[in-house]
Amino acid sequence: MSNIVAGYHRQLKSFSPNARLFLASTVIQGLSFSLQMLFFNLFVVSQGYSRTFLGTLQSMPNLIALLGTLPAGMVVDYIGRKKSLLLAAVGRTLAYLGIILAPGPGWLVASMVLSGVSNSLAMVSSAPFLMENSTIEERNALFSANFGLQTLIGFLGSVVGGYLPAFFGMRLGVDVEGPLAYGCTLGVGVALLAVSLIPIFLIKEQPRAAGPVRSLWPWRNISNLGLAARLTLPNIIISMGAAILIPYMNLFFKGTFGIPDKSLGMLFAVSSVVTGLATLTSPVLADRYGRIRALVLTQLASIPFLLTIGFSPWFSVAAFAFWVRAALMNMGNPLYNAFAMEQVQERERATVSGLMGMSWMLGWTIGPYVSGIMQADPNIGFRPIFLITCSLYLVAAVLGKVFFQRMDDRQRRSAMLDRLGVVDATR
Repeated sequence: MSNIVAGYHRQLKSFSPNARLFLASTVIQGLSFSLQMLFFNLFVVSQGYSRTFLGTLQSMPNLIALLGTLPAGMVVDYIGRKKSLLLAAVGRTLAYLGIILAPGPGWLVASMVLSGVSNSLAMVSSAPFLMENSTIEERNALFSANFGLQTLIGFLGSVVGGYLPAFFGMRLGVDVEGPLAYGCTLGVGVALLAVSLIPIFLIKEQPRAAGPVRSLWPWRNISNLGLAARLTLPNIIISMGAAILIPYMNLFFKGTFGIPDKSLGMLFAVSSVVTGLATLTSPVLADRYGRIRALVLTQLASIPFLLTIGFSPWFSVAAFAFWVRAALMNMGNPLYNAFAMEQVQERERATVSGLMGMSWMLGWTIGPYVSGIMQADPNIGFRPIFLITCSLYLVAAVLGKVFFQRMDDRQRRSAMLDRLGVVDATR
């Protein structure tokens, strides 16, 4: 463990100034997002709105992301990464400021639309930015650090944020579960979003392959459509498998084991920490086995633990399997994103990133609806859903190996020979 920590310290020191500024902004935004996830629903309900309206608000950013990631990718490729990151951060700040200051139904809908547009910009610009501000030796560590830090800082924000409504309630003499206390807590999140703009402002835009967008049809801006399709297909399958089960894990544990809310909260909190730490170690696996092999191995290894969750009669066993599954299934995601960005031309990276984001959101748009129908049928229940998710994960892992294993092996071999100063005759 000490070797891993020392290795990460060396990697962090080797990150470019732009990469460190981006990570600083990621950490600050992660704190803000954890507050929003905790208290947005409570704030809306405390205003007297129905759960139906709340569901509409929650679905809007995902719908906007599904429709907007490809256009956002074209915008990012045209105006550059820094401007896109700034626009995304400003948009998020204004969106959540609008939620607090103008909580009327129309304004809430407008704020959530702005949030969805901003999230689309941020999603499609992050991976190309990390790609273009890292060397091949540090790229795996940088992508993993970005994902892992978001997860870890989210846990910290959730723990600290849990005390804020009570703090503001006592300070202001208002109900600790009222709209004012919740609004002030969300206001802390808005302030953090505003602060996250500072590191982005300090980023120095890298020279890039400039050029106008060739067509308003995104697929015409991608030079290798077959490769883009292969990159997105595993995303669709995994997102479908995840979306029919993962959002309902809280209902599964409550319904199956009858645990109290306190235990449920601790279960998910520990999962976040374990996943974050595991993600930070994923470059070690990539260095030893290669990115695609590490991705496939961890995805396949997660399947027995997923089955254990669904079929174990003991909560302690299911809880342990829940933590291990989350770590294994998620730790390879940054490696896959880094690999994908290396396969496409610089001027089309954000467009491809948008395509991958849209493929992910497609599963998360369809999956929960299908799962809800299945859960409503008393003859189905959760166990068939576990089996379907495992099957989809297995298919996605096999496709990843078939599509990209040889490609990744060739790249690893070429990179190793380059470091040794040997010319690769096969290139």
